[in-house]
Amino acid sequence: MTEESDPRSESGSRLWSVFRSVYPPALGMLVVALLYAGLFGFDFLLGADLRVMGVGDAATAQRVMNRYGRTLLDHQVRVLLFYATVGAFIGCLIQVVILLWERSSAWPSRKQRPRSLETPLTLPPSPWPLGRRIVFSAVCALVTHLFLLSRAIILRPALFAEALYDRGGRGKSLMVWLTHGSGGVLLWMLGVGLLFFLLSAPLLSLRSRRFLSDVWHFHRPFVGGAVVLVVGLVAYAKWPVRAAPAPKPGQPRRPSLLLIAVDSLRADRLFSPARLVAPAMTEFAAESVRFTDAHVSVPRTFPSFVTLLTGRSPYHHGIRTMFPTHKERAAVPIALPQLLKQNGYRTSVVSDFCGEIFSRIDLGYSKVEVPAFDARELVLQRGVTVHRNLLPYLSGAGLGSLGIELGQRVFPELEGVSELADPKLLAARALRAIAETNRQGEPFFLTVFFSTAHFPYAAPAPYYRRFIDKSYRGPFLYYKPPLVDVTAPADVAAVQALYDGSVAAADAGVRALLDGLKALGRADDTIVVLLSDHGENLYDEPGRGMGHGDHLEGDKSMRVPVLIRDPIHRFPPHSVSGLTRDIDLVPTLLGLLGQKADPQMLSQLDGVDLLPLLRGDKESLGLSALSETELWFTPTGPGFATDQRLPYPDVTSTTDISPDDDIAVLERYRDLVTVAKHRALRTERYKIIYRPTRNGPRYSLFDIVNDPREVHDLQTEQPALFKKLQAELFQALRHDPTVEITGDFILPK
Repeated sequence: MTEESDPRSESGSRLWSVFRSVYPPALGMLVVALLYAGLFGFDFLLGADLRVMGVGDAATAQRVMNRYGRTLLDHQVRVLLFYATVGAFIGCLIQVVILLWERSSAWPSRKQRPRSLETPLTLPPSPWPLGRRIVFSAVCALVTHLFLLSRAIILRPALFAEALYDRGGRGKSLMVWLTHGSGGVLLWMLGVGLLFFLLSAPLLSLRSRRFLSDVWHFHRPFVGGAVVLVVGLVAYAKWPVRAAPAPKPGQPRRPSLLLIAVDSLRADRLFSPARLVAPAMTEFAAESVRFTDAHVSVPRTFPSFVTLLTGRSPYHHGIRTMFPTHKERAAVPIALPQLLKQNGYRTSVVSDFCGEIFSRIDLGYSKVEVPAFDARELVLQRGVTVHRNLLPYLSGAGLGSLGIELGQRVFPELEGVSELADPKLLAARALRAIAETNRQGEPFFLTVFFSTAHFPYAAPAPYYRRFIDKSYRGPFLYYKPPLVDVTAPADVAAVQALYDGSVAAADAGVRALLDGLKALGRADDTIVVLLSDHGENLYDEPGRGMGHGDHLEGDKSMRVPVLIRDPIHRFPPHSVSGLTRDIDLVPTLLGLLGQKADPQMLSQLDGVDLLPLLRGDKESLGLSALSETELWFTPTGPGFATDQRLPYPDVTSTTDISPDDDIAVLERYRDLVTVAKHRALRTERYKIIYRPTRNGPRYSLFDIVNDPREVHDLQTEQPALFKKLQAELFQALRHDPTVEITGDFILPK
């Protein structure tokens, strides 16, 4: 056998040929992957701290490292692998572009091409020198990354403000140029132009047209199959969700219930807006029964939702703070989701970052799609968000909502990051849940909780800049950092504009949800309730600051919008001015849905059925609302200064982390936290506030009708009225099994 015909020689030649063809692209892809690994190192060295939006201290960081150091290390390895994977993927795309340039320039002329399909078409090895390929790959990868990074800054600047804008200098100027200047438009034009050049330039020559012709001629089945596959995937993604099947004659479909909650939504943004910020919710209000004087018992998310869904006051269901213990959560009585599930309803809840409360308590939902919350999750969130160069691939800068969903699959802790909240993505998830009930043919109870309007008011584009002064360049251009004083009128206006932009973002999600409900054929048999868990103080009343749950002065944090659209009973749209409460929701909805609950359970509810107000039979039921503050996170603040409260340490000392990473109020502080609460009784005319201090209780009394801003205290001017309302407050508190009245003090039992 001659050497030329030796099979081993031919096999080695083929392997060498394959290696010569594969090695340059593989090396180019590896270079890009290493470049992205370098970005990981850059972010790790510059941003490796445990601050959250600028807040942190050395002692806390040391405790976190002692407990979660190994977890963080393993997590950073996963982050590094993701960097490398993204780099390899982008490097692969770049090699395809290089291949296009190479083959279009080196493709054989018409005379050099084979005459028949049976004749193999051979190509020379890569005509690009290895050095040119490496440099081109690195430059293309860097340009691509900078483009996506700039897009991410434009879309979600709050993710990058701490690293760029808050530090001033060139980083601040760059962000402002991109988000509020001409940088965004210029960037988009340059990016599209460069991409068009890279893809089209090699296809403009005569050889490139021959290249495409030969690809189609020699590989027609593969090209055709790929085209059909792509078209099929696009059609499947855009295909409308199947509407609900029509009920059989004589068998009307049981009514479903959609509860839409928008965190921190103030009533005045719908009922008396200074500017129209929520057109979808305003339109919905015009079609609904509007409860314009609805009040919550505790203006914080966890206790408020438990009150809403159990129909019982906080002292009966036991959730008094955002950090209840396992025992307190397990003792919560039966809630509306559990009642409806027992009666054949498909119950589910979907939410973004503030909806984490539903992961910590079982209220009876069959399906819970919300972020997790514990100390470990908070640490892991920071472990991802310090990597600013990774955020473009997790925040929708490249693939939109799909990119966010993919990122949350890889790093589930990102679901709890406020700056990544996407109301339209949340609406799409909710509509998928409704579509599933269409296939099952069951009535549903779905809770959709939009968190975007909650602090830090970090709405995505274009909402963060919709209402803010175009000339403003202060510290609150993109979000409201914690523990930063706001005193200047321009800063106050900026924070209020950020809030309104966040409400507008949530409103877009509400519109998508309501439109989708109609498209699914469920608008005519679904009772829709739109409300909020609490309102918000926004520096618009002197001395009352920003936020919710810290004091009971004014109505901005405790008064919320409540809208009910009922296509079953067809109540005429109208406003109800009488006072209502969060505890009234459960008995009202049970009646509207025709649910027969256990009489003993109904007798234990603290609320009443609002049906007379829904029908328009009455304007008021003569109700009064009892409310209380929640856990104070800091030692002092607006409305709870040192002389207006019983002191206890800040939240890092009053809470602790359990062995399973749960965060709860320490046992030794629980009674003090309860007795230190401010409490208020609100009637339709008056409001009395109780504040325990070291020097005895302090009271305030206001005439809400004549003094809606609660400026003029009537306690000393009308002693008889004060005594009457104090007695009513104490009478209401006698139902609280955790406290007793001793003189003028409310003490723990």
